[in-house]
Amino acid sequence: MKVKLIFLFFYLVYTSQAICQTKYDKEQYEIKQDSVWIETSNGKIFGLLFQPIGIDKSEIPAILCLQGGGDVGLANYTYEARFFAKNGIASLVCDKSGTGLSQTKKSWTQQSFKEKTVEYLELHTWLSNYKGINNNKVGVHGMSEGGRLALNMAIKNPNKIAFVNAVSGPTASFKENQLYAIYKHLLSQKAIDNVTINKAIKVWDRYFEDISKGEISSKTLKAINELIEVAPRLRYRPDASGILPLRPLSEDIHFTLEGSLENINCPLLLQYGELDTRVDPIRSLSNIPKKMNFVIKNYTDTDHSMNLKNGDINPLFIEDKLNWIQNSIIIKK
Repeated sequence: MKVKLIFLFFYLVYTSQAICQTKYDKEQYEIKQDSVWIETSNGKIFGLLFQPIGIDKSEIPAILCLQGGGDVGLANYTYEARFFAKNGIASLVCDKSGTGLSQTKKSWTQQSFKEKTVEYLELHTWLSNYKGINNNKVGVHGMSEGGRLALNMAIKNPNKIAFVNAVSGPTASFKENQLYAIYKHLLSQKAIDNVTINKAIKVWDRYFEDISKGEISSKTLKAINELIEVAPRLRYRPDASGILPLRPLSEDIHFTLEGSLENINCPLLLQYGELDTRVDPIRSLSNIPKKMNFVIKNYTDTDHSMNLKNGDINPLFIEDKLNWIQNSIIIKK
């Protein structure tokens, strides 16, 4: 029986509810909402389709909105979908596999990043073929893990993905980014000294490497037990049972976008927060090539969820989205 590790940093979750009360939250278009069920190779996916009303065009652009890591529920991600629809882009946001009303063979907890990418491309194809949608102008929006996979979709299918907006999307390997998140979390615990933190990071590094190989070694277990002895109150540490965890999957450990982003040729808006403690903005930005079709924003005093220190959403985050929509996707009334 595999062990299930539950740590906040295993799943990069982007919380979007704070966006709702910004001065930019005004309707450019009225919208209608429809419930849809989409057949995929993994089963039936439930989604909400938002469409702007009153556009004087036979076909309009559309965007698939991807959730972040974990399972915080569909309602947490409907604001982004509504935001795009209010500004002239039809949008689709779905329950993850195995959650909500989705009925699938595999749940999201069993899917690798590659399998999720395949499923999301199927959802993108469904949206592209929907009546009233311009199938040459269907993009992807993703936050955190969703940002990572939105970028991967554009890399794998550059001729299908018309534009991408990735928010707090890691571009470094899964392992590298998790070590960053663990380090930042331990650093926030004032009772833990730097020596212990560095020791813990080395143990986590070994543990992730073993997961990628499909077996927890005796040397790694010894290192974990030594960590327990020197820091018995340390909460966030690898499991010492020797049983592989359910998550993360071995094939995801070294999953990275590094060296592949240059293959994206569609309009791309990347948005990061300088104070992000879950996704390393410096490392992620270092992997992004300079290209004319890339717009890169790194917001001062802004965290993983695009919030300022006082809890308010950074208004530039929304303003830049609007400018990008109007200038890159060419939405006109």
